[in-house]
Parts: sequence; C-alpha cells; structure tokens
Amino acid sequence: MRKIILPALARFFLTLLLCCTTVVLVEAQTDDPVTAELLENFFRDNETASESDALQYLENLENWRNRPLNLNTISRDDLLGLHLLNNLQIESFLTYRTQFGPFLNEYELQAIPGWEISDIRRMLNFTRIRSGLDARNTNLLEGLYKGDNEALLRWGAPQPPNYPSDNVEGRPYNLALRYRHTYDNRLRFGFTAENDPGEALFFGSNRQGFDFYSAHLFLQNLNSTVKTIALGDYSARFGQGVLLQTGFAPGKSAETVSVTRGGRKLNAYGAFGEAFFFRGAATTIAINKNVEVTALYSNRRRDGNVVVPDSIDLESSEIEFTSLQTSGLHRTPGEVEDEKALHEQVAGVSTAFNWKNGQITANGLYIRYDKTLSPLPAAYRRFVFQGQSLTGASLDYNWRFRNFLLFGETARSDNGGMAAVNGLLLSPDQHITLTAVHRSLGKDYQSVYGAPFAEVTGASNERGLYLGADIRYVRRWQLNVYADIWQHPWLRFGVSAPSRGREFLARLIWTKSRNFSAYALWQAETKERDSDVEGVFGLRENRRERLRLHAAYKVSPGVEFRSRIEWTTFTVQDGPRNNGFIAYQEAAIKPLSFPVTATVRYAVYDTDNFDTRVFAFETDLFSAISIPALSGRGSRAYLNLSWRVNKWLRLEGRAERTNQLQAVTSSGVTGKRLFWKLQVRMRW
Repeated sequence: MRKIILPALARFFLTLLLCCTTVVLVEAQTDDPVTAELLENFFRDNETASESDALQYLENLENWRNRPLNLNTISRDDLLGLHLLNNLQIESFLTYRTQFGPFLNEYELQAIPGWEISDIRRMLNFTRIRSGLDARNTNLLEGLYKGDNEALLRWGAPQPPNYPSDNVEGRPYNLALRYRHTYDNRLRFGFTAENDPGEALFFGSNRQGFDFYSAHLFLQNLNSTVKTIALGDYSARFGQGVLLQTGFAPGKSAETVSVTRGGRKLNAYGAFGEAFFFRGAATTIAINKNVEVTALYSNRRRDGNVVVPDSIDLESSEIEFTSLQTSGLHRTPGEVEDEKALHEQVAGVSTAFNWKNGQITANGLYIRYDKTLSPLPAAYRRFVFQGQSLTGASLDYNWRFRNFLLFGETARSDNGGMAAVNGLLLSPDQHITLTAVHRSLGKDYQSVYGAPFAEVTGASNERGLYLGADIRYVRRWQLNVYADIWQHPWLRFGVSAPSRGREFLARLIWTKSRNFSAYALWQAETKERDSDVEGVFGLRENRRERLRLHAAYKVSPGVEFRSRIEWTTFTVQDGPRNNGFIAYQEAAIKPLSFPVTATVRYAVYDTDNFDTRVFAFETDLFSAISIPALSGRGSRAYLNLSWRVNKWLRLEGRAERTNQLQAVTSSGVTGKRLFWKLQVRMRW
C-alpha cells in the first residue's frame, strides 16, 4: 500500500508547491495562527473532547479578538478564561500591575517575570493596553441596540449519509442558524437553531421547525456589586470541576502545565451541543470586597432511555430510565422516543471568600429528575448514581505565595462518596514552570456534571498523580513533558478487575523565526483491559505509542505550509505490534489584495486496526470544528474557501473527501465519502 500512497503524496506536495509559488508573487499577509494553534494543543490529544467544547472556546477567542480586553483593567477570571497563560504568569502580571500601576505600552510587558516573547505575542492577539475611563461608566442599556451583530447560516451534506439508512425520518443534510449580539464585552444575547443529518425539519417529530433551539442573555460587570447575570442557556463551573463543570475544560495535552480549572464561573452558551449546558437563570453577586456568591437554577428537558415497566397495573409501577442520552441525535423512531423524555432540575450555590493571596469557596449542587434512574445491571455499575435526586457539596481553594500556587477541591455526594483533586504549580526559575496534580476520586462518589482533571470521563473510580514541566531555558526552544500514573480501584466498562495505567509525553518546539517553527512529540500510554484473545483470561496491558514530526513555515507573508508525519504503534501484552501512519501537507493562502482566502490539505493514512487510529485536527469553517478519527487505509483531502464580499458579508465553503481503500471494522465502509459545507456570515 505504501508503494501506492507515498508516490501519490510526493506528487501532491510537488503540485501544491508549484501552485503556491505562483501565489507568492502577490503581496499578502496571513492572519495570526494563534487560534488554530491553541485549538490544536487542547484538542488534538483529547479524544473525548466534543465539538461543543471546542466551539465554546473558539467563540470566546473570536469575541476577544474582535473586542480586545484592556490589560490595564482585565480581571484574574478573564485572564484565566483566555487559557493563554499559566496561573503563575497571571499572578506575576497582576502583582506587577499593582506595584507599578497601569501599563504605558506593549514593550513594558517584557519586564513581567515569567513572560516570554511568545506569550506576549499570543496575548496581544486578544488584548490591548488602553487608558481611559472604566467601561462600567458607559450605559449598559445602550448595548441593547448598539454593539456588533453577527448572523451565521450553515448547510452541510455528507455523501453518502453517515447514519443508519433504516427508519431515518429526515433528509441527509444538516442546517444551522445562529445570531449573536455583543456590546462592550459586557452584554451578549443571541439564539441558535440546528438540525443534524437525518432529523426532520418542519415535519414529522419536528413540526415546530429545527430539532434544537437555544437562546441566551448574558451580562457581566454591571457594577461593583452585580458581576454576572445569565438568562436562558449558560455553562457553569465550580472549583476544579469535581462537583460541576459544563464549560470548556482542557485535559491532558501538550500544554503540560495547563491543568487548573479557572475563569468565570458562569458563561453564555451559544454552541450547537445539546447535552452539557443549563437552561434557566444564574447570577454572581459581590456581597463586599471579600465575599462573592454565585447562584444558579436550571429547568429543562433532557434525552433519556426511558423504560416502561411490563406490568398490568401501570399506576402502581414506576417509570424509569436507564441512562442519559448525550448524542443530540433524533433521526430514528428509537432516538425520537428518547428525545426530551426526562425533566431535569438543577440548583446550585457557591460562596467564595477572597483575600489578597487566595480564595476558599463552599459549593453545593442539587439535581432532580422526574423519573428514577435505574441503570442496567452490570458489575462495573455497582456504585453509580441511582434514584431521582442527587446532592453534592464541595470545598475548593487556591493559595498563592511568591512563585507557588496551591489549588484543589474536595467533594462529597449524599451517599458518602468522596472525591478530591489537589495540585501545586511552582516556578523555581523564570524559565521553568513545574506542576503536580494528585486526584483521589472515590469509586462510590456520584456526580452527573463532574469533570475534573483526570484520566476517566466523570469524577469517580480513580487515584493518580500527574507531574508536568514547561522549560524554556534556551532561546527559541521549548520543552514540555509530563508523566501520569493512575489506578482504578473498581471495575470499568471492558475491564473486569481493578486496573492501572501510565502515560508519558514529551514535546520539543523549535521556533527558528516568526516564519518557521517545528516540533517533535512523543507519547506513550499503557492501560489494562480484558483480554480479547480466546483462551486467555484476565487483564492485559495495552500500550499505544506515537511519534509526530510537525513543521509550519511561511514561504511569503501570504502563504504558509504545514507538514506532518506521525507513526502510531499498538501492542497487547505478549502480542504482535500493530502500526498506524499518517502524513499530510497543508497550505494556507491569504492574499492581501484579493478577497478570497483558501486552506487546502491532503493526507494519507494506513492503520492496521482501530486501536492504531490517528487523529488530525483540521481547519474548518468559522465556528466549526473537525477532529476526524482515521483508521484503515486511505486518503483524505479538504479545501476551505472564504470570500469577503464586502465589509459585512462573507461567504464560506468547505469540501472534504475521504477515499477509504480498506476498512478495519466489520461496519467499516470502503469507497469515497464526500462532505460539502456552505456558510453565509453577516456582520453589522
């Protein structure tokens, strides 16, 4: 196969180089790639991340890029929400600003301890240094009719459809509509409407129109007392996410010291995901200089697998549900039956006491369903939540002293289960940042919305220690490493005994200039799971290892190439080694004197099985995310085009094609798969 694919890849590289060399002659400039780099860092190694998670972060970055935050007034929460700096860098910034007063120009940022030139460049994409009156002196009511508006309409069609062909109610395309109004970084309102491929639109089960509707009104920094008001749909976070985390929360990644949960506790929700958000009202109030209270209430319908008892006397039998459904898909009769089958109410309160060097917060959360949760019997589900209501409480803290930061959260569910995450972030030198995170998540701890920093999805059945480092001692070089060791004290899905795991990562970045950078990444992960070999019983170690080489280089101000080669291996204890491979070449072409910009990529991949699948983050249309998992043998290409018609109108399109030569699963389909996307974006 490689005899076929590799020459094809070489021909493509040569053709692309010749085409782009012609474009180089045109005077051009490239948008700063920081947004793509951040999304790549946070999501390329996180297989569990959803498009909704990425979209929330992407929307925040886009909002701050268009309306940069003022570094002379920016708060600690907003700095944490940017996810551009670690906590110690943020504390150094705040201390410097307190000691020396407002910044006069951008060059002064170089004097902040722990800030490198690369950090400053990233920050200046979303912040500015401005003087003048505080924004709270402006009349916020004017924001209802002043400010910026954006409308987006997206249509996409996979060919052939990527859903079961039997009993699908709707047509094979998706449609999304979004409107957003923002003013002064303090007011935001808007709505979204979305239909997935196969879902009915204005007929059948969706006679009201779209399958999913969402709306929000979000205000912040109204005055010195009212910090935040959220109405409609919103996301929320308490502490380190042990008790509650519904917004963007990066996990383990090559950003090795980005391990803490932070930022504002409440955020507007305008993504297309249909599961992890709240619908109701929430607010954050400053009681005085040191005490802050956040309260929230949510009342919404949720998808669930409802089971009606097989009983003649239905009045005496209780209707139950076995699980929450989070896919947001309502295409077949079974999926439509689960749609909005449950009524969920959530109430929470968080009271924070702040002082100069730290914070301690008490949190409480109550969840109730109108039906009883009764999961299907299985040994690994022995300690999971069952019933109609769940109450949890937690205490979180952070304490800062010079170049040290201690943080953590300890939570308890009403069945007595306990979970805790505690960490340390320190900087022994201005070029070195170290972190350690210990988590002890009890097997009987119960949480519906918990999502702390951990290996598992959820917040239970794990004990582990994570050690990470970010080293920038040599100019133009950066080394990121981490080691994570954990164990699961109880059974898991596909693991019929307590198990262990370990993971190691190293990334070395070389930034030769603003026009060329490259990195090498190595990662090795070992987990135990049940043997799938006939006659062999017990747990077997499964080891996945990968090596990646990546380079990005600008051949002119308007043309940037990105190249990657990655090898993956997967080995079951005492078994043969399976291999995976992907290589791609990408070009971003953005000429200044021409209203059309383009991004094009061609990739080839070859994997022996699903365990050696490869992930490649892709540049997509605005407010869209693509992180496909590729397995088998084939090639994949896409082309993004954007035409700025005038100041307020932009037309965008995307065509992607996967040529699957060989599949590695019984349900795999070979052949060509196309996906077309068209998008209209208006701003005024």
